[in-house]
Amino acid sequence: MKRRSILLLVFLLCMVLVISITGCSQAESSANTQELLIFAAAGTRPPLDEAANIFEQKYGTRVLVNYGGGGEVLSNMVISKTGDIYIAPEQRFMDSARKQEAIKNDAAIRSIAFMIPVIGVKKGNPQNIQTLDDMSRPGIKIIMGNPETMMLGYLTPEILQKAGVHDTVEPNVVTRVPQVAAMVTALMMNQADAGVIWHSFGTTSAMDIDIIWIPQEYVTGIGEIQAAVSAYSQRTEIAEKFIDFLTSDEGNEIFQKNGYITDREEADKYWMGN
Repeated sequence: MKRRSILLLVFLLCMVLVISITGCSQAESSANTQELLIFAAAGTRPPLDEAANIFEQKYGTRVLVNYGGGGEVLSNMVISKTGDIYIAPEQRFMDSARKQEAIKNDAAIRSIAFMIPVIGVKKGNPQNIQTLDDMSRPGIKIIMGNPETMMLGYLTPEILQKAGVHDTVEPNVVTRVPQVAAMVTALMMNQADAGVIWHSFGTTSAMDIDIIWIPQEYVTGIGEIQAAVSAYSQRTEIAEKFIDFLTSDEGNEIFQKNGYITDREEADKYWMGN
């Protein structure tokens, strides 16, 4: 009986030791797990989510992404003073990031992909909207972006003005939203009939919307997705490695598969500003 008690005690001590070692090992593993926090324009979500998953599988680094309008996520990053990478939809927001010292003055700014403004409508185009002028028809509900938070918010009025239809389209605007994803959702839910969105949604949301290309002579700008390491990052080496991945051949393929343009010369064919 005494021997059995001793054996039981020894067994319990061994179990405690094993649990202790396992717990330490798990804690050490958790402590060594690297994480990246990215503040990114919402228009990049489909390819960026895919790239983040692949990067995590390849290198063991967890990638967390905070999405929103280009100006919206920049403001969040500056206020919180956190984040490893800022991904902007165009140069204006990246310039603002540098001015606010959210990225360092000597930080390398890398171009990832390009987005073209197009007219977005619900799948099947029930209102038969084919041109910018069709957006001014009585009863057509138009959705626009907020110019303070997203590039399309100020690009759309420029396009309409150049086409000579701004004053007739403006009365049809029913709402302005901070993110392009909200515009796409409104089209899907019949809350709006049309809006100027990025062409890539014609691929990533092909089941729900259609796109109509805008004539080159009316397009005043395109979205150039850019990335830079944040001034707040404590993991600059791995952050630079992730940007390298996004701009690699593999990264280009991910963006192309999701409908984005990765070649500057091709993107320049869609507007007159080049």
